Amino acid sequence: MFGHPFYGRAMPAQTEQRGVIVGGSILGPGNQDPVPGALSWEGDRITTVDLTDCADPNAGTVVDATGCLVLPGIIDLHGDAFERSLMPRAGVPVSLGTAMADNDMQLLAAGITTSFLSATDSWEPGLRSRETLRALVTKLRRRPPGPRLLLHVRHERCQVDDLDELLGWLADGTVSVLSYNDHTPGGIAHVTGVTSTQVARSGVDEQELLERLELAMSRRPTGVGQESLLAAAAATAGIVTASHDPSTASDLDRDLELNIGFVEFPTTIELAHQYRASGVPVLLGAPNLVRGGSHLGNLAVLDAVAAGAVDLLCSDYHYPSLLEAPFVVTAKGLLGLGDAWAMVSGAVAEAVGLSDRGRLEPGLLADAIVLEPPASEPPRVRAVVVGGQVVHTRA
Repeated sequence: MFGHPFYGRAMPAQTEQRGVIVGGSILGPGNQDPVPGALSWEGDRITTVDLTDCADPNAGTVVDATGCLVLPGIIDLHGDAFERSLMPRAGVPVSLGTAMADNDMQLLAAGITTSFLSATDSWEPGLRSRETLRALVTKLRRRPPGPRLLLHVRHERCQVDDLDELLGWLADGTVSVLSYNDHTPGGIAHVTGVTSTQVARSGVDEQELLERLELAMSRRPTGVGQESLLAAAAATAGIVTASHDPSTASDLDRDLELNIGFVEFPTTIELAHQYRASGVPVLLGAPNLVRGGSHLGNLAVLDAVAAGAVDLLCSDYHYPSLLEAPFVVTAKGLLGLGDAWAMVSGAVAEAVGLSDRGRLEPGLLADAIVLEPPASEPPRVRAVVVGGQVVHTRA
């Protein structure tokens, strides 16, 4: 899965590249609690997880994790906070290079080593247009060392133009996840008209945007048909698909027809249970969990965790919340740290077929974070290792 040479691949292994994290407590696979130990790597792969903490401290790069937790790097399956780097204020864009450098630092500070950038393929002009998505595709093909960036395209049902281009991105692995969205009146998400934020980010006036909305809505039947073509292309290419904000049993039926791999933000616990009963993992947002509720009035993620109605967590619109969420869950006594952390790492990797990451085991990618445990403050990332390279540190 994800066969494109630029997306989700480990950085080339360097046999002289060796390192070790010492002094910390490691969250190993199957464990609920971290255990004192050391983690070593060579090239881009973990070589040993030594729970006696007696690894050779002279074996290349040494990361001091004294008093810290050593955890698998976070895998963020849906993050659109990068849009604020692209456009810090509505209608005020910055250069793509500057924006992506800023976003990289935000990801690493939040412990995210693999990020699925959730870029919208919309009927809107401006920030969420195909033009912006096209520029992002080009930029992602050349990356400096840092967090691994994959592309999660949030395809709007009423965006029917340039279908061949999107099909091509599925075929060549440019797109790693495709989700079906419909942010128009009468669509999957319950919206009416256009908002002032949409107008500002689009670069056109309200009247023109409303006219574009009306045109887009008239194309919905075409978009529904295109989704079947996209689903077939994704299946052929081995690309995982998802749906966004379902609220009815009809949405579930449609998603099962499209053979989605996971569902994003079902609006009720009952519907979340129905997806899980149908074999579809449920992804919910960490900001909702950390804040204590949905800003849209939908289901509360803490309630969903308590009810066993959620499998995966994502950053949604706020990266730091994904780092904090597992500790909120454990503080509430809902899950042990091992199970809570799997919702942002191992379970996510499994859901999208990334078998080379998400756990700290020999032979897997050396993607790990060193985390100062939370006390009165949210947890702080002391160091991040991606593919055996220390790409972020703080005192």
